Amino acid sequence: MQIRLAQEADLPTLAALYRQTVFAWGPQHYTLAQTAAWASFAADAAQFRAFILEVTTFVACDRASILGFAGIDSNGHIASVYVRHDCLHQGIGSALMQTVLDHAQETGLQRLYAEASEFSLGLFQKFDFHRYDTEIVERKGVQFERYLVERQRQKF
Repeated sequence: MQIRLAQEADLPTLAALYRQTVFAWGPQHYTLAQTAAWASFAADAAQFRAFILEVTTFVACDRASILGFAGIDSNGHIASVYVRHDCLHQGIGSALMQTVLDHAQETGLQRLYAEASEFSLGLFQKFDFHRYDTEIVERKGVQFERYLVERQRQKF
């Protein structure tokens, strides 16, 4: 597996990966309406482009395809961590998270934070993020609960 920076040409593949993963695994934690609203985010090309390219997004690849991606903003916000639906529990998410942590250390970030779903909370906890609050957000008229997680520099 190779990890590299995301490129404009990756956007269609990343959007498909995002949708497929949400539809495949979302229903284990969310209602069908929540899953559909969450997956629809990738259909907005301009918004999805910003989600990937306006932060530093790393892409995990094998010889044939993209396996996952993770993005971090310059302020320490982890914008994304997604692994292709048929590649979960193979260490790809962990490799991407370690790449994000290494990038944070190299750039001198003091705090990392994210909004974790039921789906991703375990990965964040595996990397010593702690949950400090929950919030309710709305997408397409559907409400979601998500967890606010953070990790301070001394733990990088």
